[in-house]
Amino acid sequence: MVAALSMWMAHRTCQQISSLLGLETELTPLLRSGSSDVIFLQQPFRYFGRTYNQIFVNNNGYLTFTEPLSAYNPTLDSARDIVAPLWTRLDNRRGGTVSYREDTSNAVLAQVTAAVNQYFPNIPFAATSAFVATWDSVAYHNGGGVVTFQVVLAYNVHRSFILIYYGDVAETGQPWQAGYNTVDSASSFTIRAARVPELLSSSNINVDACWSFHVDGSPNLPSNFLPFGNGEIVTPRLENGGSEVIKLQQPFKFFGRTHNQTFVNNNGHLTFTEPLPDYIPLLNSGRDIIAPLWTQLDNRRGGTISCREDRSSAVLALVTAAIDRYFPNITFVATSAFVATWDSVPYQNGEGEVTFQVVLVSNTHRSFILINYGDIAETEQMWQAGYSTLDSVHSFTIPVTSAPELSSSSNINVNGRRSFHVDGSPNCKPMESEARA
Repeated sequence: MVAALSMWMAHRTCQQISSLLGLETELTPLLRSGSSDVIFLQQPFRYFGRTYNQIFVNNNGYLTFTEPLSAYNPTLDSARDIVAPLWTRLDNRRGGTVSYREDTSNAVLAQVTAAVNQYFPNIPFAATSAFVATWDSVAYHNGGGVVTFQVVLAYNVHRSFILIYYGDVAETGQPWQAGYNTVDSASSFTIRAARVPELLSSSNINVDACWSFHVDGSPNLPSNFLPFGNGEIVTPRLENGGSEVIKLQQPFKFFGRTHNQTFVNNNGHLTFTEPLPDYIPLLNSGRDIIAPLWTQLDNRRGGTISCREDRSSAVLALVTAAIDRYFPNITFVATSAFVATWDSVPYQNGEGEVTFQVVLVSNTHRSFILINYGDIAETEQMWQAGYSTLDSVHSFTIPVTSAPELSSSSNINVNGRRSFHVDGSPNCKPMESEARA
């Protein structure tokens, strides 16, 4: 274990992470070409479009998802999803340990989140789980030395990353490979090194002995989206489905009415009194509704719809700053942000996908909506975007002629973002009026 804790002494970022991730709780059996039993994940891991609820740690230096694999001759292109920090013939009967755990502690999640944010600064991300596997001073099968390395799966319900760290890795004449591959080989990467010890002096993130990859297969969220965070609730994968009732910690004022709950409907809208499965959009439908993009969507085909109420100081600071910028004449400090995100969700007719986000920003007196648009595919389906009230006295439809224009238009001079003051009190318009949107 000492080697696992000190493997990155020359690399500060790696060292900071390994110091927290070197205390795995489970060991694989001492078997030639052995593997762990099936490990059921507390949080599913997305890997290039597929979602796994389990994993296997194989002694020979790789992770698989559907079954254990005893192969010691490395072939990344093996018609399976595989993550291989160092695939070669290892023998933990001769010494060393292979250990693993899934970690959801705040300390570890903060470390892996910081690492991913450093390596992928354009992807909003907050880890909610980290699966850590460490090969600590494990001997080559031929007895020619030992290797120490670690792989971390850092992920949340939307985004998945791999972090690989190399410690002392001895030279070997055995065949070996390092990288990852998918069942169809559509996404594959092999770390290019002529010799195993070169793994210590190579990197794809400018930190020797460290590698990181974005592996969920989804496009990057735009930078103006709020990152995914702890407590994300994923809506069921149902046609015209939606969330169960979500009780709000901070009631939301919507044009004179106060709502203590909300529903996130898969077809691109929020309601407050009951779920709404309708896929034919009609904003003036006799209910309070917020519809960033109301059309028929199908999360059974892919993508993820998730939501959370966030009261963390970091997120509240972000949304407060945004509201202060867009409504400079209104004094406001947010105490709650309810965030709902449709991430790469397909249209029901299969024409394409949409990514957008709506944020209900509020305190006890004031309420605002932020809507963020990412990639929005064209569609021939009926659609609407905007909001309306029970009596239709307060109603607004975003005035664009095609869905993709949502990503290039705005009422606040920020393409792909819109903001509205919706509690019903005076000073309701942003710095640029809705009429000029």
